[in-house]
Amino acid sequence: MHPNEVVVAPDMLRSFTSQLFQKTGVSAPDADAVADVLVRTDLRGIFSHGTRLAPNYLNHLLDGHMNPRPQPRVERETAAMALVDADRGVGHLAALDGMRRALDKALKVGVGMVNVRRSHHLGAASIYAMLPLDAGCVGFVTTNTGGASVAPYGGRGGALANHPLAWAFPTRGSFPIVVDMAVGVAAWQRVETMRIYGQKLPPAWCLDKEGNETDDPAKAWIMFPAGGTRGYGLALVAGLLAGALSGGQFPSRRKRYDAAEHSEHTFLAISIDHFVGRDQFLDEVDEAVAACQRTAPLAGFDRVRLPGELEWEKEQKWRGEGIPIHRDHLDRLATIAAKLQTPTFW
Repeated sequence: MHPNEVVVAPDMLRSFTSQLFQKTGVSAPDADAVADVLVRTDLRGIFSHGTRLAPNYLNHLLDGHMNPRPQPRVERETAAMALVDADRGVGHLAALDGMRRALDKALKVGVGMVNVRRSHHLGAASIYAMLPLDAGCVGFVTTNTGGASVAPYGGRGGALANHPLAWAFPTRGSFPIVVDMAVGVAAWQRVETMRIYGQKLPPAWCLDKEGNETDDPAKAWIMFPAGGTRGYGLALVAGLLAGALSGGQFPSRRKRYDAAEHSEHTFLAISIDHFVGRDQFLDEVDEAVAACQRTAPLAGFDRVRLPGELEWEKEQKWRGEGIPIHRDHLDRLATIAAKLQTPTFW
């Protein structure tokens, strides 16, 4: 543990977070659902997208930029797709609803795709990509975020957003294969995490506002795309798939860090049974897992792990032992709790 970390019980954190959302007018069931997503994100070690962001969402609810009691409305729909207006609600609720709609369609016709507009930041995309797993389906999520914060390949200024891309595949093992990544070299909230922990940015990550490379997380303003041309292409695809296809705007048209801006999301569920026998598919998943795990590790690695394995290990461990959370993280929660006249528990 880092000396500035405090171990927090997941159940206490979940109840506390739900109380905060209820104080802003969110119904108890919806507040519980949001709190569960945020704490599950912390349990997986993705602190950048968990309860640390709760004060942002709560302030947006208080200032009217988010609707505490939205009424989602289906604008267009077929057996395999839907376009849903989220009514400016909390992004996590819109995401849960969007993926559930996509899964329902996939179970009926093989593939379900739902785009959601007039929503807000949804947190960690992998949480929703994993929802179809219990039904034996594959999940995919991306989102169109506001503001041009990622440079195109070969460029120095922002033109793209740092969209997440998350896939989840069922396995026969203890944990699923989960890929959750940003199209930039890292998530912006990871840069914020590095600032909190006093770490420097690696070379070729970010530029400051003057267009100069910086290793200071506090000065980072523009990020390079992951893998050069690869991240560049994925950023374009995500912006068009989640944004333009939802009737939204490309990130370059939007103001950065503007709470009034909306987000759009894409949720895709794929029913394995509609394409191939479940056992046949899982046989190949078993081979993919084994092929990776039997590879001899490089120096500095104890073994080869699969995407999502580290997060799964943390979740199993911290459910019983508690979540190690940085004091700055807890201070942010304490500040908004005081504003909402809610006592802390730590």
